Amino acid sequence: MKLETIKIKNFRGYQSETIIPVSNLTAFIGKNDAGKSTILEALEIFFNNSLVSCEREDLNVNADNNQIEISCVFSGFPEDLIIDAANPTSLAAEYLLNSENRLEIKKVFPATAAKPKEKVYIICNHPTIENGNDLLTLKKTELKQRATQTLNIPSENFNGNVNSSIRLAIWNSFDNLELQETELLVDKEDTKKVFDTLKSYLPLYALFQSDRQSKDDDKEVTDPMKIAVQQALSELTAELEYIKEQVRNKAIDTANRTLEKLREMSPELANALIPEFKTEPKFDTQFKLTIKSEEDIPINKRGSGIRRLILLNFFRAEAERLRAQNQGNQIIFAFEEPETSQHPDHQEMLIEAFKELSNTGNSQIILTTHTPALAGLIPLNSLRFIQKNGNDRTVELGTEDVFIKVADTLGILADPISKNANAILLVEGKSDVAFVNHTATQLKSGGHITHTFEDKRIALVPIGGCGNLKHWTTLRLIEQFAIPYGVILDSDKGTNEEQANVNTIQELKDKGVKACLTLKREPENYIHLDVLNLPAGSTFTFTDTCDAKVLIAAQKISRKQNVLEDYWTLMTVDQIREVEKHNDNGVEKYEFTEMFTDLLSIV
Repeated sequence: MKLETIKIKNFRGYQSETIIPVSNLTAFIGKNDAGKSTILEALEIFFNNSLVSCEREDLNVNADNNQIEISCVFSGFPEDLIIDAANPTSLAAEYLLNSENRLEIKKVFPATAAKPKEKVYIICNHPTIENGNDLLTLKKTELKQRATQTLNIPSENFNGNVNSSIRLAIWNSFDNLELQETELLVDKEDTKKVFDTLKSYLPLYALFQSDRQSKDDDKEVTDPMKIAVQQALSELTAELEYIKEQVRNKAIDTANRTLEKLREMSPELANALIPEFKTEPKFDTQFKLTIKSEEDIPINKRGSGIRRLILLNFFRAEAERLRAQNQGNQIIFAFEEPETSQHPDHQEMLIEAFKELSNTGNSQIILTTHTPALAGLIPLNSLRFIQKNGNDRTVELGTEDVFIKVADTLGILADPISKNANAILLVEGKSDVAFVNHTATQLKSGGHITHTFEDKRIALVPIGGCGNLKHWTTLRLIEQFAIPYGVILDSDKGTNEEQANVNTIQELKDKGVKACLTLKREPENYIHLDVLNLPAGSTFTFTDTCDAKVLIAAQKISRKQNVLEDYWTLMTVDQIREVEKHNDNGVEKYEFTEMFTDLLSIV
């Protein structure tokens, strides 16, 4: 299941109900004490209530009652649920979805005790008509009585051994169920069974906090390893379910044989007894995984930077693994101030790993930051701006209207631009700077263009991709510099981003800006195979639209880390001319030669 929305009420600084949409990658931005970490910790309480647990002191000081409320809204819930003797039903059939056809679970913590005990509700568009509004709370005998005695429904209209069948027959007997939004308490009978079943589908939630003392079981290290165990178990669900079913069947068979013997001695007592499993086995508590240094020095005794480097590479490893597969439970990685104790280069690598993870299909990333450089690496539509509003908090989505607030709050500045620059060329990332500079140098040396961008004092500024916050920041600074600028973007050809990039470039052109898209997916797709040092007889190749950098990196042909910077800079002018050549309606053209000639004419 995928988390779509968080709702918080009466929790710490959030008094009125605050609705917070989340996406695959969500970054909460705001000043210190704005309430960023509160959201991450509210989710920890909702999913785990262990690393952070709900306490009486968490009640908002201005709350008009003593109820702390934390709700999560999900999509991607299972179509079928088995809650009754292997007979499937569904959330829709049981009227357990909200008005937007989403699964909404609310946890309420009455702040009357030091450690409040949760009450769980499913917020749903549920029948409210008399005799049809409480069916999920009734036992099987009570359901049968309701159907046959109260409502006079023929017994042949339902399967008397299956609760969901009886409920369906009852609901079908009404002309109007009078559906209304209902807070359905999950506390007994099939309401509890439904929630117990849903628990196994809920996302795994892992919170990494920035400001904690190191302990022997430091969660900065152990949590990723626990997640690794949970992931492994989630991928073995079918095998584990088979084992549980075999144990259940054999145990119940033994219990039934015992009752048969008891029935010979006391039929009345035997008929009143039913074998039932009370709890599910917790396999994840049976496996322990850790990482030790070769000198047997515990990881928690190393510096915080080292521990966070382990985290960094955990996320990078997950990104690489999940690119190739999409299975197991959804995972939500929540990271408080990932910039803590990290070199700026590592911060950038961490954000790149987050981006990759968020695009794998079964991972969501939620983080907080108040560091300008880090915020500038995150797509604008992933930002959530938080600020105090009297005694409450407001959360605004990352749009252009919110941009100025974010920039003013964090003091975001674009990359330094030389005061003597005659123009600016915006590129997607730092590796694109190396790509453009090397290409221009080689083409000039071969006599195919007359100048490099450096020759004409055209500053190359990485913006972090189309739609990035730094993109808009830089554009605003360009207007202040009052100098011309151009743009080169990856086309992302063959991906979902292709059309958006085409539209962005067209909008810039309509404003008179020189703007270009690569014909192939991205610069890595132009790398000449001869510079890859492939083994003899290798048949490795890639197309114009595949993820070339991933395919090249997967070859493990060297220890190089950045595909574009490390391989493109080995290209000769002849190799560049070979890969840039293309046919345009029967006319032979050279893409970068023509593109650069046009961009150089800015000055």
